[in-house]
Order: sequence, then C-alpha cells, then structure tokens
Amino acid sequence: MPPSSTAAIPSRRLPELDVLRGLAIVLVVYLHAYFRPWDVTPNRHKVAMHVIHLFAHAAVPAFLFMSGFLLARERNRGLAAFAYRKLLRIGLPVAIWMTAVLAYRLWREDTPTRDLLAGYVRFDISGQYYYVLVLIVFYAALYPFRARSARALGLAAIAAFAANLGTVAWYQWAIARHGLDGEFATWAYRNPLAWAAFPVAGLWAGRLADPIAVARRVAPAALAAMAVLMAIYLYRGEHDHAYPVSYFSVVVFLFSCCAIPAALAAISAGLPRREFAFLHPLGRLGRYAFAIYLVHMPFFVGYVTGTFISDSSVRDDYWKLMNAIFLTGFATSLAAVWLAARILGPAAGPLLGVEPAPHAHSPAVIDRTNRAAGRRS
Repeated sequence: MPPSSTAAIPSRRLPELDVLRGLAIVLVVYLHAYFRPWDVTPNRHKVAMHVIHLFAHAAVPAFLFMSGFLLARERNRGLAAFAYRKLLRIGLPVAIWMTAVLAYRLWREDTPTRDLLAGYVRFDISGQYYYVLVLIVFYAALYPFRARSARALGLAAIAAFAANLGTVAWYQWAIARHGLDGEFATWAYRNPLAWAAFPVAGLWAGRLADPIAVARRVAPAALAAMAVLMAIYLYRGEHDHAYPVSYFSVVVFLFSCCAIPAALAAISAGLPRREFAFLHPLGRLGRYAFAIYLVHMPFFVGYVTGTFISDSSVRDDYWKLMNAIFLTGFATSLAAVWLAARILGPAAGPLLGVEPAPHAHSPAVIDRTNRAAGRRS
C-alpha cells in the first residue's frame, strides 16, 4: 500500500457506513425472529428463509468491521479519554439494558436466580449481548495499533483472516460431531478468534484515504465469490441436508467477508441516485442501530411478539408467522427507541446508545455531498 494511502484521512464517519449500520440492524432483528421451520412448511419458504439467513449472518461481522474502522480514525486524545467515551457510549447503556433484561427474566421465568446472575456476568442474559463482550476485547487489543500504517494493518488483517478461517473451520468440524449447545455454545460465540478478521480489516480500512474506492475495485470479485458461495450453501443444504449452524461455517464466514465490500460499493453507487432513495432512511436509521440492538430482545422480539403475534391469525403459517414477528418486533423496537430519544434528548446517548444526529456541517455530511457532486459531474 503506497504511503499516500494513509494521508489526509477525510472523516471519522462515512455516509456508506451509516447506511450499512441501518441495514445491518434490520438483518439482526430478522435473524432473531427466525425459528426452525415446521415439517409442513413449503420448501420454497424454507429456501427463501435460508437465503435471507445467509445474508443476515453478515450483519454482526459488518458491525465489528465498522467498529474497527472508527477505531482507526479515533482522535488521539489518550487512552483514558478513549476509555471514558466508550464507557459512556457503550458501557453504560449495555449495563442499563442487561440489568433490565435480568429483572425481566427474574419476573417472567422460573430459571434459578443463580443461573440468571451467572448469565448476566457472562453477557449471556440475552442472546445479542455476546457481541458487546467481543467488542470490548477487540477495543482493548486493537487500541494500541490504531495508528499503524495501512501496510502493517493490511498484513495484520491477512493474519487475522487466516486465524478466523481456521477457528471457524474447527468449530464447523466440532459441531458436526457434537452439536452446539451448553457451555460450548456460550463460549464459541464469545471466542474472539471466531470474529477477528472483521475488526482488524476495519482497522486497516480506516487507515486508507478512500476505503470506498477500494471496495468498488474489489466488488466485482466479491459478488462473483458470493454467488459461488451461495450455490455451495444451497446445494449442501438442499442436497446433503447440511445447512450450517449459525456463524460456524466456512461458507458463511467467507460470504460475510465478501458481503461487506460488496455492500459498501453498492451503497456508494446508490446513494446519489433517486431510484435508491430508500438508502437515505437506512442511513438515518443507523444512529438508532445500537439502541435497537440492545433492547429488541426479549422486550419486543419476545414479550410484544409473544403477546400479539404468536397466537394470532398467522400462527398456523410458518412464513407469515416468522415475518410478522420480525416486522412487529422491529417496528416496535424502533418506535420505542425513537420516542425515548425524542423525550430524553442528549441523555438518549448514555441511557439508550442512540448516536447524535450528524450536523449539517459535519465531515460525514460534507464528504457525502462532495462525493455525490463528483459523480454527477
């Protein structure tokens, strides 16, 4: 990578990342609305669900990639200031909502209190919180390297990719023989080596002057690889009855690696075009993504959907039921977070994890405007 690739980094945030964050949170909620299809479910619905499932599994890798990217562009104010900001931005809302989930489960379930407290300490009180523990580990491990050159971080990304690929391959082998449950499952999701490629790649991308240009260059190859990987995924699933278990599949891992640059390139191409105007609401949704991530289970995909959807008129149709759970869970999560942010104002950040809206003169907005004008010219 030439030395100029680390010069004049324009902005800590990119509009493409805002859109990617909004898209990723939609896919996360869809992933958590999934449950195993019934035997009488039409095969076309099963196949459609698996295809969406494959794309949805790229959402958490995308969040980790974006976290690494933002870390690389972190202003150099010292470790203490960095830790304080992350404690306020991530630690406090996580603590608040994990405690709320603990209280909810103590109220709703017969699970022994000791087991719930143990899950709370291990970030296992609700399924989505494993991501936060992994993120904390990567922040601590990667912070000292955030200012390294793009060349050094590129080599680190290659090493992280190899370690991640080997870890996922081992889990795929182990799960095929022993399944994925109990303590093994708990710590498999929290193993940093099962995720390392994404934040390190994000750290490398954050040191580039124009990472979106790099994404556009590799997008054709990434899309071709995704098509091949999807064919393998569907063939093994339909012919061999061997759909992967969660993230622990070489095919799913490689698909996620390719999906991130492909998505960034597609978003970049679509943002200035009127026919892709839906990308802009996704970008605005991005500021609520972390808050939705924290609260959607078990309050909305859980209590709300269980109360109003699970026993409704769609209960006997798998496809309708799953999608109704997703739509209801996502809409009510977003509505609650949006309304709370309006009421709380600046306190919505530390209490909910809502990001402040970008100012009209912020570098991200200026960067978006300049690049859109450049494409029109």
